[in-house]
Amino acid sequence: MSSSIIVGAASTATSEELKTARLGTRFGRLDLCSQLAVLAVEKLGIDFGSLPRERIGICLAVKAGSLATDLEYWKGRDAAGGPSPTLFAYTLPSSALGEIAIRHHITGPGLCFFGDDSYLVEEAERLITAGEADACLCVSCKVITPEVAQVLDAVSVARATATFLTRASRLVASAATPSPTGKWP
Repeated sequence: MSSSIIVGAASTATSEELKTARLGTRFGRLDLCSQLAVLAVEKLGIDFGSLPRERIGICLAVKAGSLATDLEYWKGRDAAGGPSPTLFAYTLPSSALGEIAIRHHITGPGLCFFGDDSYLVEEAERLITAGEADACLCVSCKVITPEVAQVLDAVSVARATATFLTRASRLVASAATPSPTGKWP
């Protein structure tokens, strides 16, 4: 990592923590990947209101894409009324990125990677170094439900991590204070 770019905060969110998360009425409508991603970002405790939101980027890596949600959506094809239109919005791997941006009014660059998360920090550094962003959220979601685990011959997991990278000169005390939670725009 470049010496002028630092980790301002880091967090992890698990499916167990979702049971007690109180992040507003809309939170319950999100798919599992989006819920974990939003919770991981909330746990960072960053006051995004104190930062220029158009200068914050989001880099998201999704291990299995939206496969868990895709399978749930597909199962609904034979249900009365057909598949859920609410669930349809989450059949895109980048939906968690959109939910984070909406919740925090972040309008900087957004990138979604499918599979491995090894490029997240490198890409965030590139955005900051190139002047495209002053800070960047790196979010990695690993949502492999038991059903998806069978399809992929993988281990079931539901976890998200979030890291906030920023220029050392831009990190201000107010950016490290917890943000209020519970209200969606």
